[in-house]
Amino acid sequence: MSLVDIRDAAGVRTITINRPDAYNSLNRELRLALIDAFSDAAAASTAGGPVRVVVLAAAGKAFCSGQDLKEQLRDAREGTGTGKVVEEYNPMMAALLSIPVPVIAAVQGPAAGAGWGIAMACDFRVVSAAASFKGAFSGVGLASDSGLSQSLTDAVGQARALELLLFDEKIPAARAAELGFVTSVVEPAELADAVAGLAQRFATGPTASYREIKALVRDAAAVNARADEEGEAQRRLFTTADHTEAMAAFLEKRAPQFRGE
Repeated sequence: MSLVDIRDAAGVRTITINRPDAYNSLNRELRLALIDAFSDAAAASTAGGPVRVVVLAAAGKAFCSGQDLKEQLRDAREGTGTGKVVEEYNPMMAALLSIPVPVIAAVQGPAAGAGWGIAMACDFRVVSAAASFKGAFSGVGLASDSGLSQSLTDAVGQARALELLLFDEKIPAARAAELGFVTSVVEPAELADAVAGLAQRFATGPTASYREIKALVRDAAAVNARADEEGEAQRRLFTTADHTEAMAAFLEKRAPQFRGE
């Protein structure tokens, strides 16, 4: 089974994250597969290309739960993976942000950590009423990644973004709509049709105009630059006592006792 399913139909490229048994969490294999999928979509949607809009969807109950915790625990024990944000996450996000045509995230369930960052890097977020968003960074003693500190700030402003990331509470779909960082909220059974309708609108519209407007409005360079800074922050935090304690608490099924170190 492929970790990423890609289908083209009438100018619409649908990229589906396909690791539902792990809530579409991001391990190394999936990160590399998404780099390839986003890069291919970018190439296919340049001027004269067959792709006029991209839909990013996910199989199963979750959109993307962020970093694979089994991999994270193994990295913490073995002292590996400290460079994965810079070497894999950031190229994945840069590839997504390089797609020149509109990108629609179809969010059917929870989007946490880098999963939230991926959704925010898309241009539109059509979400099910069952969807939710959560940073899941400060709770494990880490900084945000995947450019989320920039893309979320762009969407809701600095003060609100800081509040959402530091408080680290689950944000239901209805609250996300109030905050203004999702395009629309629909009933779960209506999500596929809502996404298809929006995709069809873009696939039959003035694609060259859409490319130019997106390039003028979306500041991909700023998100990529912030992602680089996040990578350095993650590297510094990865070996701190608080992050180590968070991982131990997860294994022991207890609340972490942070010391601020």
